[in-house]
Amino acid sequence: MDMIKDHTTNLPKSDYCIKPGYAHRSERSYFEDSQTCSLGVVHQPDIYPFSAYLARHLGCTYILDIGCGRAKKLIELHPEFQIIGVDYGPNLNYCRNAYHFGTWIDHDLETVLHPFLPQAALKKTLVICSDVIEHLAHPEHILETLSLHLEFIPAAVISTPERDLVRGTSDTGPPANPSHIREWNREELTSLLRKAGMNIGFVGLSINNDKDRQKKTTIAVVHNKSFPQPTHAPEEFRVTAIMTAYNEADIILPSIRRLLTQGIRVHLIDNWSDDATAAVVKPLVDEALITYERFPPTGPERYYEWRKLLARVEDLSSTLASDWFIHHDVDEIRHCPWLGFSLLDGIYIADKAGYNAIDHSVIEFSPINNDYISGTDFGEHFSYWDFGRRPGHFLQIKAWKNVGLRADLKSSGGHQAAFSGRRVFPYKFLLCHYPIRTDEQGKRKVFTERLDRYSPAERADGLHIQYDCISRSHDFICEARLLNCFIPSEIYVENLIEMISGIGIIQQPISTERSPDREPKWRKLKSTIRSWVSRNWP
Repeated sequence: MDMIKDHTTNLPKSDYCIKPGYAHRSERSYFEDSQTCSLGVVHQPDIYPFSAYLARHLGCTYILDIGCGRAKKLIELHPEFQIIGVDYGPNLNYCRNAYHFGTWIDHDLETVLHPFLPQAALKKTLVICSDVIEHLAHPEHILETLSLHLEFIPAAVISTPERDLVRGTSDTGPPANPSHIREWNREELTSLLRKAGMNIGFVGLSINNDKDRQKKTTIAVVHNKSFPQPTHAPEEFRVTAIMTAYNEADIILPSIRRLLTQGIRVHLIDNWSDDATAAVVKPLVDEALITYERFPPTGPERYYEWRKLLARVEDLSSTLASDWFIHHDVDEIRHCPWLGFSLLDGIYIADKAGYNAIDHSVIEFSPINNDYISGTDFGEHFSYWDFGRRPGHFLQIKAWKNVGLRADLKSSGGHQAAFSGRRVFPYKFLLCHYPIRTDEQGKRKVFTERLDRYSPAERADGLHIQYDCISRSHDFICEARLLNCFIPSEIYVENLIEMISGIGIIQQPISTERSPDREPKWRKLKSTIRSWVSRNWP
């Protein structure tokens, strides 16, 4: 391998925000991407699918990959996006010979790359800088390159190995990889980007490769300076959760109080619960903390008519005075993607950024015992979760701005609010779902309050199939070791890409079986997936 001398005879004057005593490499070998390709291992496999997701939601038509290597992952984004790769030497020669559809720019990454696209094209360009910065003797040049482009482009995605997770916290360099000059941990990279004046959106972790699948890669999303920084919502900003309920007396009070505490108004639609739901919420109604109705107004009906309830939510969102609405279930808790900011703040940030709808990533909490006490804060009690993996969990556009148009919920079975001119915020919010609290409550809910009440007409249309394959002998208590432990301060670091985009979550296959007497095939698969998660994502 060719050895490339450092551009200066001395070590960099700056420590580049790396801990004191760290030894930087003074020379490095050229990294030829064929070495990686020949091993059959895909490094940082979620970075490019996530970048495509982000580019799609930002309205980009170009992907500019600075330091593209042999572009094996980049070319998979063609033809959806126009591809531009920047590199030099054998890597770029390979791209020019192998891929005739892309634009391949020969550039020494140790020097500043000035924007070369017209401004109109730059405004529709997402930049990727993956596995590059650790190779550079002078990373200030790539940072200046990114800063120049961020005057026009909406965002850039940067990734690099997380030194402490790869090498250990005691590592003092130089890197074991002869192609790397230096390596950063996540906090150091954040400081470096901040020092460079970047508008940092998110910094978290992603999997290192498709073989080990360990969270040992730092990923950062940086925005154009016009993208709003997280901020608190003003008092006059109004968001209303339209909540539908049936027999949720055990959790409805803490559910509503959580929303009220965050500044969210609540309108409750009670589908004629026959438990204590109405009695529990009466004090909140008497104090004018929430508004309340029973639906349908004529009294209880034989069947649970979901489309009628959705039509009522649509009616209310057309008449209530509110800036935004949330289609909200009692057994849900929502979080915005920024720690230290409320759900109200997060919706306000999305609004300020120019978007009028919000999607969600779903995580489902499961009981590991029967200890939940009715009326207590279920969000505090339940700690063990898994990703929502049903197809419906990947379409949850249930918060939308009051744009003066009626939002259509019925067509999607309540999974999305559809209206003309909808612009979905690029980053999903977190939807924590607590459908089952104890084994007894789970059996009552599924077999008495749900399956026995579902409308036959709606069932014939393919709705309400989520419980079809659960046996009446099913045990709703789960094993903690097969689940993830919820730590709010860590989830947007450990599972950043999954949370804000859904990329990296393994989707559960659709089951068509409807036998209540045996466990479905997908439930066995889910157990396998959970076991894999517990081994690989501790």
